[in-house]
Amino acid sequence: MTPLMSLTNRFPRSLRRISSVGLLAAVVCLVAAVGASAHATLNLYGKYAVANKKGNLTVTIPHGCMPDDASTTRIVVKLGGAWQAAKPRAVTGWTSVVDRTSSGGWRITWTATGAGLPYATSGDFPIRVRWPKKAGIYDTPTLQYCGSQLMAWKDPFHPAADGDIPYPANYPVPRVKVHASSKNSPTAVTGATPMRICPLAERAAR
Repeated sequence: MTPLMSLTNRFPRSLRRISSVGLLAAVVCLVAAVGASAHATLNLYGKYAVANKKGNLTVTIPHGCMPDDASTTRIVVKLGGAWQAAKPRAVTGWTSVVDRTSSGGWRITWTATGAGLPYATSGDFPIRVRWPKKAGIYDTPTLQYCGSQLMAWKDPFHPAADGDIPYPANYPVPRVKVHASSKNSPTAVTGATPMRICPLAERAAR
């Protein structure tokens, strides 16, 4: 018997059980964190989106296209008619254009001028916007092209898995929360809350 096994066997059975559960929870959380980071995401970098105000929205593309591990060569972000203005910011190695859609929305397109974004590299694509006039949750369907390959980040979130739908969505649509416009609405994060890496592991350790 190794010294480590001998030491472990000295623990009370209940403690060994908690340790085992905690370890399993930590592994589950690690897998979940890796999976969550693989989606197209939005970032406000500490600011709140406040209705009818100006702000910045950053779309982050986490990797190239599967299953061929191809580099990203074009990004298309769609904003609905509720958005009042949208202008892409400059990104080194990319050109950008913005068009109005037939429904009054915005279509922002970045096209790589060179080899594009390598498969294992993430990239940020910022947009200067005027937020919608009404508070709410707004979807931003995003299309990621790797040459002729397409990864469409536009699947809606469902409340639960069912016979004909999976959960979570395979290619979840990036979403942003716009807060009500008032003099008391926050415009920036003024404080920090403790980061909870994994509530599952916290519960298992109790």
